[in-house]
Amino acid sequence: MKKGMTLVEMLVALTILVFVLGAIYTILNMQTVRAAQVEKTSVLQTDAQVALSLLKWDLAMAGLAFPKSDNAVQSSNGGQNACDAITVRGVMLGFESGRMQWSWLLDAVSNTQTILVRAWEDTLFNFRAGDTVVVIDRDRNIMYPPGYAVVQGTAADTFIDPHGTPFPGQALTLDKHVSAIAGLVVIGVDKLAYDPGISLNLAGTQLMRGNEIMLDNVEDIQFAYGIDNDNDNIIETWTDDCPAFATANRKWAIRYTMVLTSDMIRGYTYPEDTVGVEDHSYTLTDEQKRRKRTILSGIISPPNLQP
Repeated sequence: MKKGMTLVEMLVALTILVFVLGAIYTILNMQTVRAAQVEKTSVLQTDAQVALSLLKWDLAMAGLAFPKSDNAVQSSNGGQNACDAITVRGVMLGFESGRMQWSWLLDAVSNTQTILVRAWEDTLFNFRAGDTVVVIDRDRNIMYPPGYAVVQGTAADTFIDPHGTPFPGQALTLDKHVSAIAGLVVIGVDKLAYDPGISLNLAGTQLMRGNEIMLDNVEDIQFAYGIDNDNDNIIETWTDDCPAFATANRKWAIRYTMVLTSDMIRGYTYPEDTVGVEDHSYTLTDEQKRRKRTILSGIISPPNLQP
């Protein structure tokens, strides 16, 4: 005689099934949350690496063709209670430098508005009408005159060197007269980047590069400045304020440190109550302690600003 399940057995089976399904749902939900957290963290790390590369390029390119008699790096030290900021000055900065127009004077000129410079095979790097140019003298100072000069017109030309070798050239007609020897560098400048410079600073949790957002979820940024005291090519002293390196005639470096945070993570608590970077320390709120932190740091010795 066949015997079916009793009501009690069915209830027990349903109860067990509910527990099993609940456990499966909990596991799947946890895995989904973790996967989302990993994805967000990966995106943050990718964005951070891109921003870090741009930051390093900016620091490395600072002072490109900038007068050695002036400081191309200006610091703003926030001290114990605030983040730092930095302004780097030069012709072009970071990734933009790859499109910089430059060449050298192929022939000496004397009180003329037309100069002859080298023409490149890749015409994207040649000068165009409307470009602002400067002539850099042997000491890397801007020649005055002409100072900032505007290219009014260009024409193809050829320069024959003393050995009879022809070089493709560009005849640039400027809005000012020039007197200069051959071999000096002519540079097309972005006046917004060259003279005022580009500032890197923190606005809330956004790392700003000029007026543009460079990176989100940045909690702190600090800069320190090292100097070689005895000319042995080793940085011995670090300070939080940028000294007048232009007159120091010693090797120097910039140390940068960024504190990056994740989004808030359920069930996570940061193990420390405070964070300290360089001369800045701050106490974390309960909300801030729900975020993981990554500290990125490095050292750059701007090659254009070394003695």
